[in-house]
Amino acid sequence: MSKKTPKTKVIFDASSYDYQMRNNKLTCGFNTPEALSGDGSFGLPPYAKRMPYLVDEYPACPEKWMRSEGRTKSFFVPVEEGKGMWLDFNECNNHTHNVAIVISIQGINPITGLPCNDPQLEQYIDECPKHKVKFGPDRYCKKCNFRWPKQNYICTTATPGGQFWIDGFKAADGIVRQYILTAEKMRGVASNVIGKDRVYAIGISFFLSKEKKPESSMNILRSCSSTPFGYLFTHSPPVEWNHTTSSGGFGDANGNNIYKDICENKTEATYSYLSCANSSDTQKGIVKCGGIGKGGARRISSPSIDIKEFDCTRSLGNIRTKKLEVGAGAKINQVIYDDTEGLDFWHNEPEAITCINYCSEKECRAIIEQGRVDIKGNAEGFLQDVPVGN
Repeated sequence: MSKKTPKTKVIFDASSYDYQMRNNKLTCGFNTPEALSGDGSFGLPPYAKRMPYLVDEYPACPEKWMRSEGRTKSFFVPVEEGKGMWLDFNECNNHTHNVAIVISIQGINPITGLPCNDPQLEQYIDECPKHKVKFGPDRYCKKCNFRWPKQNYICTTATPGGQFWIDGFKAADGIVRQYILTAEKMRGVASNVIGKDRVYAIGISFFLSKEKKPESSMNILRSCSSTPFGYLFTHSPPVEWNHTTSSGGFGDANGNNIYKDICENKTEATYSYLSCANSSDTQKGIVKCGGIGKGGARRISSPSIDIKEFDCTRSLGNIRTKKLEVGAGAKINQVIYDDTEGLDFWHNEPEAITCINYCSEKECRAIIEQGRVDIKGNAEGFLQDVPVGN
């Protein structure tokens, strides 16, 4: 007898909670803001949260997409050609251990430009990892004609609280080039670096410290002194930042930094104004609409449809996706902070690996419309075939 799946919805835009791809208590959020343009350097683009879907739940996903296996969990997200992209790891600051993350963008490391076949934590202290020759001053390699970063990963031991993200490919010190989604093969960074060996996916490998973090560092508070934007929040980022400054900062017309939580029907919102001048005494203005309770502010309305029931015995994997490259766009002010610890501080094997497949909104809708398989199983576990209860 065929198994029927519950109806679901196609969601492109997500809230702060459900846009997190969760894997063994480690998380990543995927954002696709507008692409920046110009010759100057910019601050962090605004949040534009994309809804992730678990590949294993949707049999219409292309067969070439990796399925979840062991510590690897595979997702897909809807994107739009021409948009920018950035990855948010701030929720990892809440983990009991320090976290180091190796990133693969289409098969290359965005910090080093080296192929990322078997992601491991690496530090470059004495010699160039590409040419195997001794560095000159400040890790300068004459053959490469640039100064190498200290390591191939980002980590919580070095990155200031609330700034645990990556916006693009590392360029000069303190600068990255914005990730840009493009159909132009020659604009793709991996296309130019490794050619046909590239993949059309993003890989995130999470490594934990061998020891737990001290209790005093468990609660992360982002302060005006640690951020160029001058806003303040605890733990997870707010639902939506109002972005009004051309430099990529966040603010309202009066120079306040502002975020807003918006409920499902867009009739209630809470605004919190934060600035360095009053960060110790936050001023709040509330738009009344019947009260906003705990957890009441949720996803902005987005395109949705009911999904047909699906016969899970069918063999699908028949959706073809457009191949989008990840290019290097405008300059963004972001420091890749040097790890303050040695490699022996970290476990050798990743705690979790997250694979992110990306496809157009049209392709995402087509995949989801063909049905979803329930893979949660029986909530009773091994007791499902045993008499229980009184």
